[in-house]
Amino acid sequence: MSEDESDDRDGTGDAAGGTTFDRELANARALLEADDVTAIHVGVVRGGEVDTTFAQTADTPEEEGLRALTLLATHLRAVAEEAGVDYETLAADAAGLAGSVEELPEVDPDSGTDSPR
Repeated sequence: MSEDESDDRDGTGDAAGGTTFDRELANARALLEADDVTAIHVGVVRGGEVDTTFAQTADTPEEEGLRALTLLATHLRAVAEEAGVDYETLAADAAGLAGSVEELPEVDPDSGTDSPR
C-alpha cells in the first residue's frame, strides 16, 4: 500500500471518496473490459457462498498450466501482502484449506464459465 493510500480494509470509506472495496471493484471491472485479456480467474463471495470462473486462451497445454499457476501465485502474493504475512505460510495454509473444500463449481467446457451444481 502506498503512502498516499489510506488503510480501509473494513470498507468504511475515506476522504478520497468511496470505499476501498468500491474502488477495487471498479478496477476489476475495468480490467475485465480490456481487449487484450488472455486469462482470468474471478472469485465472488455472496452471503458465504463462493462462485468462481476461470477462462484462458493458450496455444499449448504447458502454456495453459503456466498461466493458471501464474494467476494463483499472483493471488497468493497479493493476499499475503494484504494480510501482512509471508506468502510461503499463506500458500501452505491455502493448500490445507483446499483439501477441505467440499465442492468446486462445474465448468462448461464450451464456455469456460462455471455452471451451477
